[in-house]
Amino acid sequence: MEVSGKRRDPDLNKGSDDTTVFCQPCEEEGKRSVAQGFCQTCQEYMCDPCIKAHKKFKVSRNHIMLSKDKMPSFYPSTKQSDIGVTEYCKTHPNEMIKFYCPTHSDLGCGDCVVIGHRTCKVDYIADVSKDFTNEREFRELEPSIKRAEDLLSGCISKVKELFDEVEHQSKDEIDRLRKFRAEINTYLDRREKELLGDIEKMKTEDESVLTELKTDYELAKCGLVATRTELTSGTDSVNQRYVTARRARRNYGVFIQDGKDGW
Repeated sequence: MEVSGKRRDPDLNKGSDDTTVFCQPCEEEGKRSVAQGFCQTCQEYMCDPCIKAHKKFKVSRNHIMLSKDKMPSFYPSTKQSDIGVTEYCKTHPNEMIKFYCPTHSDLGCGDCVVIGHRTCKVDYIADVSKDFTNEREFRELEPSIKRAEDLLSGCISKVKELFDEVEHQSKDEIDRLRKFRAEINTYLDRREKELLGDIEKMKTEDESVLTELKTDYELAKCGLVATRTELTSGTDSVNQRYVTARRARRNYGVFIQDGKDGW
């Protein structure tokens, strides 16, 4: 007797009562290949090429695949597609999300419920989802999401405007800073030039005064040398040396001190 979902291979096991399970995806294409594994997630028997293809794609590569020695010997009476397929649990990657906890607004698999929601009243998604799409909550969800999208679009535009404002403010502050620095540099250059001019003028005046003073001292020294020569000369008369001495007191008295050295 053929069991539902099983086919007897006319070319194999002739004369045997054993049954052979065939690849379901291949059967849908009109082909017949012996199943070498069973996808527990899709609830389908598959041959080796289909198993390899199943593991290749991102959407099905994490499906639970049972090897030939562990796969069921008959098609399950209830397929996963009959109760609805959900995504895999992030906490338990090998389990599918089947429950919703209204208390914590949390989705999870059976392991999640046992571990984290043991005292909570959870909803079994396969039961509560049957009429959900006809309920007011579901009908109002899409418009609410659209309004939220519009609101977020406005927020994003506002943030972009603020970005531009921050950029402009930053540029203005940098321009003001550089302008202020240029003004300071101009002021310092001008003051440096003025002070250098003042210093040069003071230097010239001081050098002129010192040059004049040096000339006076040199002339006074020459005069004193000549006076001393006249005073010590034996050829001049006593009267002439008296005149020379008085003239020296009058002309160079500021440099001559009786019995003292110095000015």
